[in-house]
Amino acid sequence: MKKLISILLAVSSILASMTALAADGDIVSDYGSADGGYYTAAATPTPSADPDATADPNATEDPEAEETSIVDEKLRDTVEYQAYEMIAGYIAERYLDDSYTAEDIMELGLAAYLVENGDEALVALLKAALQSLDDYSDFYTYDEYVEYTNELNKTFYGLGINMQQNGEYVEIVGFVEENSLAEQSGFKIGDKIVAVDGINVVGSSITEVRNLIVGELGTTVIITVERDGTNVEVTGTRTAVNDSTVSGGILEGNVGYIKISSFSSNTVEEFTEISSMIKEEGVRNLILDLRNNPGGLVVAAADIAKQIIPEGKIIDVKYRDETLDYTYYSELKETPFRIVTLVNENTASAAEILASSIQDSGVGILMGEQTYGKAVIQSTYSLLNGMVFKLTIGQYVTRNGNEIDHVGLTPDINVSNYTKKIDTTGYTKFDFLTPVSLGSSGTNVTAAKERLSIMGYYIGNMGNDVFNTDLAEAIKTFQRENGLTDSGVLDIPTQIRLKERFEQLETTVDIQMQEAYKYFGGNVDNLYE
Repeated sequence: MKKLISILLAVSSILASMTALAADGDIVSDYGSADGGYYTAAATPTPSADPDATADPNATEDPEAEETSIVDEKLRDTVEYQAYEMIAGYIAERYLDDSYTAEDIMELGLAAYLVENGDEALVALLKAALQSLDDYSDFYTYDEYVEYTNELNKTFYGLGINMQQNGEYVEIVGFVEENSLAEQSGFKIGDKIVAVDGINVVGSSITEVRNLIVGELGTTVIITVERDGTNVEVTGTRTAVNDSTVSGGILEGNVGYIKISSFSSNTVEEFTEISSMIKEEGVRNLILDLRNNPGGLVVAAADIAKQIIPEGKIIDVKYRDETLDYTYYSELKETPFRIVTLVNENTASAAEILASSIQDSGVGILMGEQTYGKAVIQSTYSLLNGMVFKLTIGQYVTRNGNEIDHVGLTPDINVSNYTKKIDTTGYTKFDFLTPVSLGSSGTNVTAAKERLSIMGYYIGNMGNDVFNTDLAEAIKTFQRENGLTDSGVLDIPTQIRLKERFEQLETTVDIQMQEAYKYFGGNVDNLYE
């Protein structure tokens, strides 16, 4: 209790000693994270004075007239707060000592509640206070933050998904790798995570969800997601994830291609290496793929922009304290590429910084779908007692002065992808006659490995047709999740169910990539050779 009281008494000194730890855009993956944020609280506009208005000397202020603030509106929408406020009003009107106001009663009640319930109540209150501001402001206890930072420095295994907070849900917004195991397992962008191995996570933070997902290499985790209003169970296999954020090369027809999955501390170096290789080959047409990129380090996006957009402003970063405002500039005299930038509804934050600078400068166009519209920045602050809070502190404005928070960027050319059932013609077929088990070999084993690998159950040796222990465990897991006897034997019912499940998989037809390639004169058939 003394600890709690000392915390309360030391609030002013704690706030005075805040140390800014980071100030960047926010992404969180199930394998690592870069701190920061997306949203900003809406500012209340101040009406300008009318120089033609004539003051009424007889006018008096109405003492009953009160300006309704955003906070008042939020509180009065809450039944619990209304009840608390009403009862406090009754108490103030009837209590023997008439010096107490309703506000006094409410503040005394809050203070007494904190003292009575200790640190747990204080933490809950601070979490609620910060989380009520926007989706990305938050509060961490000392232990939570130690766990968070330790995870950045150790080896652990996840599913290779990028996640972001969306209200009370944690939502899948992308995949760490192209054609990742997670995507093949059936996870989809836009899935809202409802439960992890049966544990309800609605209302949980990204960190809490991520801690449930990560685990031992090769083990499976059942994720319940909400998709199109229906709960769907998807089984993922924990695997080592490539933490590279940039990939690319040269396509047929001298068209460069670079994909950036997020912006981390290594992104600029990786981008420079690939773009330099493309330039050295004399390639001047570039497809820059920022789809499903949730953002990351603002400075990384700005540093890449300096390499590809012409001289001038990249973005303005604006803070509540105008003396902190900062502008990123490019000093590039000659641009190396003509650029088509692929974007979609999950292109956000730092990715929108780079995309907007390309569009506004005229060095390239945007193709795809309207972007997400996240244009705010957060910092993380450390308190004296080891607790930490993350707070939205700024927003950015594009090169041409556009504010895109909650709006996004509009593509120059709108193109949408679509999905279709997986083409199963190229896969080995089951004979539906011969059960196989550990130590066996043959085409049924190959057929099972192919399907279970793509569905995320099997991560073992694909170089032979031998039924190994990894395959037996994968089959057991598949059988348990599909109402079959978990014998580990590839019997006829398992072959039939595996065929059915595999045929239900969907694959995306990447029309956006095809159109970008065609924009530079490419033959679409060359993309699939």
